[in-house]
Amino acid sequence: MAAWALEKTMIRQPIAPRNGQAPTQTSRQLQKAHRQIYEVMPEVRRRVIQRFEQVQHYTTTGNRDDAQRTYHYLIDEALLASISDYIMQMIDDLVLRGDNGGPIIVGAAQQAYQTGVAYQIANFQAQSDVFRRTLEETLLSAPYRTRIGLVRARVFEEMQGFTAETRKELQRILADGMARGLSPRDIVGQIEARTGVDERRAERIARTEINNAHRRALLDQDEQANDEGIRTRLLWFSALSSTTRRWHGSRHGHTFTRQEVSDFYSRDANGINCLCSVRSILVDENGNPLSEVLPDRLRLQGAKFFKEAA
Repeated sequence: MAAWALEKTMIRQPIAPRNGQAPTQTSRQLQKAHRQIYEVMPEVRRRVIQRFEQVQHYTTTGNRDDAQRTYHYLIDEALLASISDYIMQMIDDLVLRGDNGGPIIVGAAQQAYQTGVAYQIANFQAQSDVFRRTLEETLLSAPYRTRIGLVRARVFEEMQGFTAETRKELQRILADGMARGLSPRDIVGQIEARTGVDERRAERIARTEINNAHRRALLDQDEQANDEGIRTRLLWFSALSSTTRRWHGSRHGHTFTRQEVSDFYSRDANGINCLCSVRSILVDENGNPLSEVLPDRLRLQGAKFFKEAA
């Protein structure tokens, strides 16, 4: 149906996120990913330490002071290569095949994408009777299958990079520590510290990629709706929390085009740890919302937030 026909219908309000402090509404997907991380990374740590402790060693001292003790590990190139291969295979099994044969985090990101699709379709249906496409029709369509496939490929590539970096650093810690004659306690301490860093990095990847997938779904559905004759802009919702970046919060309640939203997230690491979200809102031929009720309320919230934070 032509876009002008929308003006003949009764315009209703967009559906705002239920939780204003978490407008992405991806908490379930994030909880799933975090459970996977907290199961996998301690197991990586345990297995690497267990494999290292199988390496035999003896000690010597340069003088009578035990502080000068040096540890000699009975290891050659073949054994070191075997340990490296073990670490590589083990991490791949746990991280890249740890979620029913697939990588951890990827499934949660796919669910976040599907949830974003569902939210946008419900949002369009709430605003006008003109929008007829159902969630079931969308999920069975070829464009949806293509888009969610791209989401999976993106997150899979991210997790491949994560496993490669984790593997390289753990192999380096073992090889360097044994070559320098460090004590087993020191080497285990470095392993524990490194896997702690990797765990936090995995958490950051989960937050970023799951929210990116959700946001991508919102933008994809907005684009498809416009192709179908629905005229929209994207209404910005910021979490307005203590960690909100000012240039994110200042967008709260304002409307943007898809290109403007995409440009924003393409620069200055704006997508990392971002809790902002958008929803489509119906607009006139000049790009102005047909109803300013919700945008006005959101802008007042933003002004109050920044006044109190000053």
